[in-house]
Amino acid sequence: MRERGPDEPTFTPMTERPRLRNAEEAARLLQELYPPLLRDAGIGGTANIWFYIDETGRVADARVNESSGYQALDAAALRAAERMEFTPARNGDQQVPVWVALDMTFEVD
Repeated sequence: MRERGPDEPTFTPMTERPRLRNAEEAARLLQELYPPLLRDAGIGGTANIWFYIDETGRVADARVNESSGYQALDAAALRAAERMEFTPARNGDQQVPVWVALDMTFEVD
């Protein structure tokens, strides 16, 4: 994530939302990045993450919107966010940068 989005997440009109292109890899990443101490203790959680997706579909910024309640899970979610790939959002025939919020859940197997 080289550039950052606007200081605060803002609404951008769009007719087509961005879609996650590497969902299987993202799910695998969440398991890989799951902090072992929390997993071994049976502790999971969901962090709601703001993603700033640029006009090419790249994640240019990611921030915690709602914490999982565990700083280590929130940090792992942000690390996973850096490697997620999206289709660009569109407004009519134009690709537009947008903020979207997504849940990232860590579950004990």
